[in-house]
Amino acid sequence: MGRKSMSKKRKGLTSKTNKWLSDLLEGLQFENLEQLTMDDIARIAGKSKSTIYEYFESKEEILQAACHTRTKVLTESIINVRQQKLDTVKLYGHLIEIFAEGTTGISLTFLQNIKQHFPKAWSEINEFTDSFVELLKDHYKKGIEEGVYNSVSIELLGSIDKLFIIQVVTNPSIFSDEKYTVSSLVRDYLNLRLNGLLKR
Repeated sequence: MGRKSMSKKRKGLTSKTNKWLSDLLEGLQFENLEQLTMDDIARIAGKSKSTIYEYFESKEEILQAACHTRTKVLTESIINVRQQKLDTVKLYGHLIEIFAEGTTGISLTFLQNIKQHFPKAWSEINEFTDSFVELLKDHYKKGIEEGVYNSVSIELLGSIDKLFIIQVVTNPSIFSDEKYTVSSLVRDYLNLRLNGLLKR
């Protein structure tokens, strides 16, 4: 009988760990994620492989944690701006900029590869997107009730928003890094959405 493998207890993530994970996220944008090795990750992160293994067991765990560093920043920014009690249109404008700025440095290729090959890491992005779309739906409802936005189906708006973020942006046959950035697509889409909603 072979010896059973022991799962090593990993260290908890700290603010310092999150900092190099955030830097790693940007360094991975144009790497071939499927062929990426732990040696590659250590080189890009500027850490030793033994240091990385203190926190993570696998490449997918690292990718998931790196994605989480960005979605966490986005979530905190959204919470902060919602506490400012801005009027409906100003708030939407701020949400556009938060999402656009929060996706700066993220490539279409990276999102496409994460979606195709790394389901746990993709779930991090998908969960954030779900919460953001729900927030937008609440915002649309409030704007319609206030008479600021045209009265349209909130479920339809939410479904189209989710479709755009999850299906359209990550479709390599539609968008590529040669012509577009995630940030510019998000900003253009949400500004179009706002212009269509506003009553004239």
